[in-house]
Amino acid sequence: MGGVPAHAQSFLGTGPAERLTVPPTGDALRKQSPAPAQAPGRAPTSSAPPAPTAQGRPSAPDSADGGRRPQIQATIAPARRLPAGTRGFRLSGEEDVLQYPVYLTEGQARGAARLRVSYLSAISVAPEGSELTGLVNGTKVGWTRIQAPGAVKVVEFAIPDGVLKAGYNAVTLTASQRHRVDCAIEATYELWTQIDPSRSGLVIAPAADLDLKSLAALEPDESGALPMGVLLNEKPTLPRLERMIGAVQALAVVSRLARPAVSFGPPLAGRSGVNLLVGTAAEIRGTDGVEDLGPITGPRLALLPPRGSRAPTLVVTGLGPDDVRAATAQLAAAGDAGGSGPGTALAPLIRGYEVQGGERLELQRLGVTSREFNGRLLRTRIELRFPPDFVPADYGKAMLHLAGGYAAGLDSSAQIVVDINGRNAASVPLPYARGEVFDDQAIPLPLSLWRPGLNSVEISAQLPNAADKVCDTLSPAARQPRFLFLDRTRLEIPSLARAVRSPDLAAVKAGAVPFTAPGPRPRLVLPVADRET
Repeated sequence: MGGVPAHAQSFLGTGPAERLTVPPTGDALRKQSPAPAQAPGRAPTSSAPPAPTAQGRPSAPDSADGGRRPQIQATIAPARRLPAGTRGFRLSGEEDVLQYPVYLTEGQARGAARLRVSYLSAISVAPEGSELTGLVNGTKVGWTRIQAPGAVKVVEFAIPDGVLKAGYNAVTLTASQRHRVDCAIEATYELWTQIDPSRSGLVIAPAADLDLKSLAALEPDESGALPMGVLLNEKPTLPRLERMIGAVQALAVVSRLARPAVSFGPPLAGRSGVNLLVGTAAEIRGTDGVEDLGPITGPRLALLPPRGSRAPTLVVTGLGPDDVRAATAQLAAAGDAGGSGPGTALAPLIRGYEVQGGERLELQRLGVTSREFNGRLLRTRIELRFPPDFVPADYGKAMLHLAGGYAAGLDSSAQIVVDINGRNAASVPLPYARGEVFDDQAIPLPLSLWRPGLNSVEISAQLPNAADKVCDTLSPAARQPRFLFLDRTRLEIPSLARAVRSPDLAAVKAGAVPFTAPGPRPRLVLPVADRET
């Protein structure tokens, strides 16, 4: 095959994504062959990201030759980017949901607004049976066929007046994807739609009225992470470095950040992120902009507006170290948790729902909704954050009480599988050929599979039937529901054992056994503000 091979694309399914790189045309993972003659009645494949398509309607066909290198498109209005959460920016499988809490100021919530979605899809996704839908605060604002296998596609949906609120807003992207030619359960793993975080978000006015109560409105960067630039004009002492880290933690908490990106050094430039100046009045003297604060006589917290191309600067200061710590405490309590109902419910979930033990959680509280499903593999994910001193061991079980049902005619291999942190925790068959409705299907989940911090739980329903062998994706039978998942499904967490000391080496020493073998040992890297030390 002639021509220059297209470089493979790498997309991270979790965390801030790398900057999106677009291949010339076609499948990103294959060499490009000469473009075949256009089939009658088929729209040509666009070779460059088109201008945003209003309301999700297809844009006009691109008349350029599909083998040409993409042309650079004209600059479009910037969007207020979406924050990276625990799920990243990939919609995978036959049905998936991504939810983002976006904080807006009063000024941003007023006026015309649009939801922009920039995406790339797998070549396996059949556009005639696959849809991408956008919702804002529970209101459907638009949908589009998923059809972007070779180049990024940009669509925009108008947001009706009154939908956006000052404070937290819930932005939801849902994907229903079906395979072009394969009806096997294994083929569902080939289905994905990757959202480009650098060009997706809310097209609204910049936050000109940003203040200490609305720090959550600070805009993320192109990966969805919020850059924090801790300003340094000299090598800090260890006590000052400790106070700096405390201020970074307070800002991350008040802004509900899942993915902060912290750097030490000169000021950040651009519209994303915030500079953080921490120190006593004597330590920050001479820093550009500090003179605007006036006399510093006690704990002081201030937000300096952007200067030129420099990002806004948050100042945490006081006469002495105790004042700086008091200002840090003020910062941790400065946020506003208001907004729309869906937005305020979603905001605490961006880092995973915090669990303390002895709780009964309906999945509705974790952002899960009831739905009928007509595909072959339904995957429902939740993220829970366990205490940092939680001790994982086989002293108890969390109980999943599943509510829902399945249709008649499923294959005998149909089952429900629960994975915790990528490891199989339970498998339950769906045995009845006549189907079944259940309100309390109890599934025990050993506590030994959970861990301190973030835990990912995936509930999968594998639903093959005889029609999959024929694989007529356009037949009416292909649209018949196979499974019902109800949001009153609940998870009961027992009381959790805690380590007496933190860290308790006795509680975690078993995990170190693999590292006692001969060979290379792991390296422990402690970052400091000075490269030379």
